[in-house]
Amino acid sequence: MEEDIKNETVSPDGRNTFAHHAEAVWNQRQPYGPNGLRGIYTSHYAATCAAFAALGGMVFGYDQGVVSVVLVMEQFLGRFTSVSDKAAGAGFYKGLLTAMIELGAFIGALNQGWIADKISRKYSIVVAVIIFTVGGILQTASMNYAILTIARLIGGVGVGMLSMVAPLYISEISPPEIRGSLLVLEELSIVGGICIAYWITYGTRYMPGEWAWRLPFLLQMIPSTVLALGILFLPFSPRWLASKGRDDEALQSLGQLRQLPVTDVRVQQEWFDIRAEAAFHRQTNAIKHPDLQRKSKVNSIKLEIASWIDCFRKGCWRRTHVGIGLMFFQVSLYQSVGLSLTDGT
Repeated sequence: MEEDIKNETVSPDGRNTFAHHAEAVWNQRQPYGPNGLRGIYTSHYAATCAAFAALGGMVFGYDQGVVSVVLVMEQFLGRFTSVSDKAAGAGFYKGLLTAMIELGAFIGALNQGWIADKISRKYSIVVAVIIFTVGGILQTASMNYAILTIARLIGGVGVGMLSMVAPLYISEISPPEIRGSLLVLEELSIVGGICIAYWITYGTRYMPGEWAWRLPFLLQMIPSTVLALGILFLPFSPRWLASKGRDDEALQSLGQLRQLPVTDVRVQQEWFDIRAEAAFHRQTNAIKHPDLQRKSKVNSIKLEIASWIDCFRKGCWRRTHVGIGLMFFQVSLYQSVGLSLTDGT
């Protein structure tokens, strides 16, 4: 199959024809159902799996929201006096504490790619939750500033891993017609997690003693534990299975996700598309990095680094710059379309 793709992706005049072939296949494919909310109802099993995986976004949002209120609790400041407004250098210590989760998230997201490729999207979510839980336990039991700061860093690693792999898993199990709609669940869960954190801390701030801030840290482990246990019962990503050459398992997983027999023409067509994409990716990777194809740990590390560098090479750097630019200039983008940051309009 890979040989067929290799021969078909380049025309006699040297042009890449894979994109044209993919467009032709897309125009001929039979949809699973309508787009939007009606499509979600039609593909209810895949939507349920996506909603469950989106708990990773809730964990991320909750962890972001809880610390913003905890930092101003009198019970918290009584334990960690270095972040109190009356302490010298309080601004630095408070900023360091809040920045630790972002630093940890950067480290986690940066490494989750190869972890998810190696052990699967499912099991990488479990690994992320374990790391996050360790951080959550340390945050809940922290008795001094140093332990709390390290705990925030560890928890941030888990959060970063979840924020990367959860939308990846959702996108790979979703039917094409509602893939964008289901990915919105991740953002919705992040916002929902922030709101839940605000309401919980609003209630616990009136509790006497240190449980006013320890309890919110403890509660964040509930959705993460549910996610870790529940994800084990969800199917593997068909695309990940195909990337590992486990084509028959990919077909079974796809049939389960679509709640259709594996002989259904739509399932068969999507299965072929997934296998073709996986084969094309392997072939392209071999062409770009022929010296790194031999299986070894050193080559795996070099190939991972080379993959990141490819994001800034010709043919891909424009998309990379657009993605980075949207993150850095999103405030200016909102203002350019008439949204105000002060009056909520």
